[in-house]
Amino acid sequence: MSTRVVLIGAGSAQFGFDMLGDLFQSEVLAEAHIVLHDINPEALERVRKAGQAHIDSNGLSARLSATLSRPEALAGADFCVIAIEVGDRFALWEQDQNTPRGLGLRQVFGENGGPGGLFHSLRVVPPILSICEDVQKICPDAWI
Repeated sequence: MSTRVVLIGAGSAQFGFDMLGDLFQSEVLAEAHIVLHDINPEALERVRKAGQAHIDSNGLSARLSATLSRPEALAGADFCVIAIEVGDRFALWEQDQNTPRGLGLRQVFGENGGPGGLFHSLRVVPPILSICEDVQKICPDAWI
């Protein structure tokens, strides 16, 4: 049976395409079943179509599927990669950067540091913990 790699948040224009590119280059995962999951059906389908086109045009052995159902995506997973955002990513990123600076606080560039990083974490940690609970229930041996 092939390795099942689940990408949660796969509809992201950056994460979904970047992760597929990395997985498609892996010799170890050359025959993996890659499962794309997202809550945005249009974004998910865009990444699935591009990924399948790459598989087809390059004669790859990887298998690709996509689902809006998190339980369906996680069933039988060996690995689960999570990259989600909550809300309008760009507007919130700008808010996270500008609010601390506007208050005279030092804010590092990026969403993972400083006061803005705390704001970002407070938004994304609860849904990530919910995903982790599903992993524990559905595929407890999977690596996150």
